[in-house]
Amino acid sequence: MLEKSTTLTKGLLEIMPDPQPVTIVSVEGNPAHVVNTWSDYVQVIDDQTFLIPAAGMRSIEADIQKKSSPLTIAFGSKKFVGTEGMGRGYHAHATGEFLASGEYFDQMKANFPWLRKVLVVHVTDVEQKI
Repeated sequence: MLEKSTTLTKGLLEIMPDPQPVTIVSVEGNPAHVVNTWSDYVQVIDDQTFLIPAAGMRSIEADIQKKSSPLTIAFGSKKFVGTEGMGRGYHAHATGEFLASGEYFDQMKANFPWLRKVLVVHVTDVEQKI
C-alpha cells in the first residue's frame, strides 16, 4: 500500500540515509527550477522539518523569495522494497526558507563547511510513488 501523510513517513525516513540523488523542484518557477543534492546530506529536525545544505540553489531561493513557490522534493532508493519489488520513492511537498545565520545554519555549517545557506524545508505532505 502506498504511504501518504502530512508528516515524514517511516518509509521515507528509512531510505533517507542511503546516499542517493534528491531532486528539488520549485513548482511555480517559469520554467520550473530543478536542483539536486544527496539524501545523506538531509538532516531531519522533526516529523515535518528537515534541513538541506545549499552551496548554490540560487534559482530555487529566488523562486521562494519572489513567489513563495512551493517545493516538490523527490527521494528514492533501489535498496528498499517498494510497491512493485525493489525500489522505493517519495515526493515530499513543502514550503521552504533559506537561512544564512542562526542555529540551523551553524549546525549544518559544522558538517558542510562549503554551504552558502541552509534550506529549511517545512513538509505539507508526503506521498509514496513507488
